[in-house]
Amino acid sequence: MELASTNIINTFLHPKSVAVIGASKNPVKGGYRIVNNLKSNNFKGKVYPVNPNSKGKVFGLEFKKSVLEIEDEVDLAIFYVPNRIIPELIEECIKKGIKGAIIEASGFEEVGDKGLELKNKILKISDDFSKIRIVGPNCMGLTRIDGDSTSEGDERGGFFSSFGVFTQYKRGNIAIISQSGMLNGGYLMYIMEKYPNLGFRYSCSIGNKMDLSEIEFLDYLINDSTVNVIAVYLESFRNPRKFIQLCRKAKTIPNKTIILVKGGLTSLGQKASLSHTGALAENSELINAIIKQSGVIRANSFHELFQFAGTFSMMYNTSKNLPKQGNIAMIAGSGGAGTISADLTMQYGLNFPILDNETYKTLEEVFPEWMPPNKFAFIDIWPAMEKAMMNGIKTEVVMNKVYKVILEKSEIEGIFNMLFCSKRFSAMNNLDQIVENVNKAKKPIFFWLIGENDEVQRISNMLAVHNIPDFPCLEELVKNFWILVQESKNKQIKQL
Repeated sequence: MELASTNIINTFLHPKSVAVIGASKNPVKGGYRIVNNLKSNNFKGKVYPVNPNSKGKVFGLEFKKSVLEIEDEVDLAIFYVPNRIIPELIEECIKKGIKGAIIEASGFEEVGDKGLELKNKILKISDDFSKIRIVGPNCMGLTRIDGDSTSEGDERGGFFSSFGVFTQYKRGNIAIISQSGMLNGGYLMYIMEKYPNLGFRYSCSIGNKMDLSEIEFLDYLINDSTVNVIAVYLESFRNPRKFIQLCRKAKTIPNKTIILVKGGLTSLGQKASLSHTGALAENSELINAIIKQSGVIRANSFHELFQFAGTFSMMYNTSKNLPKQGNIAMIAGSGGAGTISADLTMQYGLNFPILDNETYKTLEEVFPEWMPPNKFAFIDIWPAMEKAMMNGIKTEVVMNKVYKVILEKSEIEGIFNMLFCSKRFSAMNNLDQIVENVNKAKKPIFFWLIGENDEVQRISNMLAVHNIPDFPCLEELVKNFWILVQESKNKQIKQL
């Protein structure tokens, strides 16, 4: 869906020209790193470094003493300067006709009366933000990824206004809205390097929400067809009623999921958020009511937030059907794994259904007489593998037959697959065949990888390239399938 160029969020995320106020030649300063990000990551718009105390050039760009010296139009100003001088610089931006400003400095509402005084000055100068719109303060800017860092020329880069240095990234279908600058800084850099195949489209650090908030960004991203998954971290709700309305709207849009981590749930967390973003305490019952009414997927940590986001991202990338009832099958090489997974499955309201006679007879053919298959959909595959090896049959023949019969059953909505990763038993893990089986299926197939650490990492990376989810433990595997069921049920309710 094409979004109107007049939308103010479009101006912030897709600027044609940017003034970096507080740009510097000093590599340790944020003003240097912002210009570096824009230039080294192939931002296609114009960049104007602004600093009255600097002369010459940085990255081949000539310094301006003020935005008023810039002859061309400027869409966006990025501030990396002390908070006390920002009001007068905002006034210059308004005179220049700049539409938006990102204030990365802290020291406003979260520090008390002096900070509140600065905010009130900006309110007055901007005529209650009617003359210029603001993201921040106390934020890490905005990121838009157009291409992969490994690409060349026009296929590389995007818009990076954070002073964190981004050198490794991949375009994907996940967007972030966060009151914590960490999620457009160090943590995002960590996620991008740890999971290089997990792609992002936008990361929006909104800070103290002096003006623009999660509401405007959520409204924009819900209508952006390049985004399937929106990961949100909030310490306060700007407009709970509007938040609920937007989240419920997302439920009516195919392939659109919102995941939320809410900070400040405890009295200590509320103290921390007050000192961090100036967020006022919110009643825990009210918070829970807002989240329940919104129908978002709720995560309990940043780890869960990105794990859930990655799972949904892969589902949408591969056009898998979301499970509606929670009926799954598990293929494992361990009876103990089956026992634990069965316990977890019941705890999360999922189910291993009873196999029909036709399916059971097909499985019986590949299992030895001394160890027949279960009557329900937990398949301890090891006896069948042993029988195959003793009879000179390739193990992938057995696996393919099991996959085929399970995937054909409409009542089974997905598969959990335990995979033992070892160079010594590489014949057991025909990855090309595994990928082929998964790609043919319209049902989600999740892998639990165990074995040699190096092999686990290698196979995990290969699965990720093909948008196949894997997990380090059974509980995370089961929980991530469960959230697919929750999202499916939420979308069904909205369609009634």
